[in-house]
Amino acid sequence: MTRERRRRTRVKFRFEALVAIDNQEVRVQSRNLSLKGMLCSTDKIFQDGQTCRVTLNLSRENEPEAVRAVILGRIIRTTPEETAIDFNLMDAESFFHLKRIVEYHAQEPERIARELLTAAFSPNLDG
Repeated sequence: MTRERRRRTRVKFRFEALVAIDNQEVRVQSRNLSLKGMLCSTDKIFQDGQTCRVTLNLSRENEPEAVRAVILGRIIRTTPEETAIDFNLMDAESFFHLKRIVEYHAQEPERIARELLTAAFSPNLDG
């Protein structure tokens, strides 16, 4: 049995997002989301290791001001059916929006605050 390596709660959250690689934007459909990454499906096959920019449009079409979370990440796994993206960098506003989404959809929202007390990455710099 493999040991669970995830350190952040994942929630099922389906929405359309944009993944940009080398100035080419691709629409994807999320399958699940965490503070550390996203699993999505698309008809485009990405390459493992590619850096990307994920844009989550969080506002409705008729809202006067767009609310977005913009996150830099890296493609960590691809198959013809899905792509896994590891989030690496985001500004405070994007983190706030992402955290609220995960808390709202989590079965144990109070767990999210506890998870933030520990690092989401391995202390070993090699992975």
